[in-house]
Amino acid sequence: MFTPARHSPARPAATRPAVAQRALACASAAAIAAAALFGGCASMPGGNNSSSTGSTAAAQAGCEKLPTTSNATKVAVGAAAGAVLGVAAGNAAGTKHRGRHRVQGALGGALVGALAGAAFANEIDVEEQEDGSVRLKIPGSVMFASGQSALSPGFQDTLTRVTTTVRKYCGITVKAVGHTDNVGSPASNQALSEARARSVVRFMQAQGFDGARLSAAGLGQGSPIANNQSEEGRQQNRRVEVFVRPPAS
Repeated sequence: MFTPARHSPARPAATRPAVAQRALACASAAAIAAAALFGGCASMPGGNNSSSTGSTAAAQAGCEKLPTTSNATKVAVGAAAGAVLGVAAGNAAGTKHRGRHRVQGALGGALVGALAGAAFANEIDVEEQEDGSVRLKIPGSVMFASGQSALSPGFQDTLTRVTTTVRKYCGITVKAVGHTDNVGSPASNQALSEARARSVVRFMQAQGFDGARLSAAGLGQGSPIANNQSEEGRQQNRRVEVFVRPPAS
């Protein structure tokens, strides 16, 4: 599911800052346009979950209604702003890998925009699923130290960006699913995958996302997406997939 990294001819070091600066300037304009359009979506005057109290009620109060996929202008501008900013960030950092984004709807566009400019934006694949959810496929290497389940401090800003975006929309739910390679025992890999998924949802909850709309699961080494016989394949299999689901219409 990962696409091979594409290597572009290296630019002279002296020209990279200028290229990055021009790209970031274009990105800023796109982001402003996207923010203006997305900010115009209908606002719900209060949460519609009458059982919510305390921080949950506060999180739901004033939430925004997700723009519909028929609103082509908002969807296109949101996705375009994210793409431009992502390219700018990649140019500035000299990053070789590019995340694969397959989105057409409002939620996918919002998530691509949320990742724009993030440190690991180019490492994350964003893909819409047949059931209407959007999957963020994140390499374990950017999230955790080897064999550990504590979220890396370096990745926290990226996850904060995602959380800040999705928590403002009414009824959004998130499920984090951990995966490992086949190194070690199946039992230890299962436990590690579950612990890593829980770390993701705990962090999102600490950032203000309603815990009742978060869930975590681990699949251990049972769902590889690449051959575990090579280090490259094992690296692809060590991942966390975050599924962001819009409210039922």
